[in-house]
Amino acid sequence: MLAARRASDRLASVEPEKEMRLAPTELAGVAAAALLIISLFLPWFSLTDTPQRAQQKAWICGVHEFSCSAWATFPINRWVFLAAAAAPIILTYFILTSQRGQYPTGEFTMTVGLAVIVLAGFNSFIAKPGGTGQFGVSLSYGLFLALLAGIVMAGAGALRSLESGGGAARKPPATF
Repeated sequence: MLAARRASDRLASVEPEKEMRLAPTELAGVAAAALLIISLFLPWFSLTDTPQRAQQKAWICGVHEFSCSAWATFPINRWVFLAAAAAPIILTYFILTSQRGQYPTGEFTMTVGLAVIVLAGFNSFIAKPGGTGQFGVSLSYGLFLALLAGIVMAGAGALRSLESGGGAARKPPATF
């Protein structure tokens, strides 16, 4: 009888676990990560079908290929984009398991989203495949989906950062 009472006292003294629910910002971040991964396999660049292309052998996507995906075009950046897609998923894991990183929740996702925008924009608008001498290279819908994913990821991270109390605590200079 005494053992049963001690067991019930221990059960009563244990705090009930907090129910961890995902906010719409986390769901938007995970959806943006999925969109970024999908966009890597969609066409980012399109080539015009002209007789000069075949004569000059000006194929940047492969022989007789008129569209290029980011996966086929960027051998190193494809892995960077995949790592960027992991950021909202890691944030969601931290929220579900009640773990806290050293970075305030959401700031890392926001920073990664901005990096996706810069990386995709640079590789598409400034340093297009084929260089400046290449003719008939236009941007396709996969690139714009990746940019949209970066914008949503950055926005979701910023909103999550605001929900969790903003940036890290700051101290005035020269205080110890």
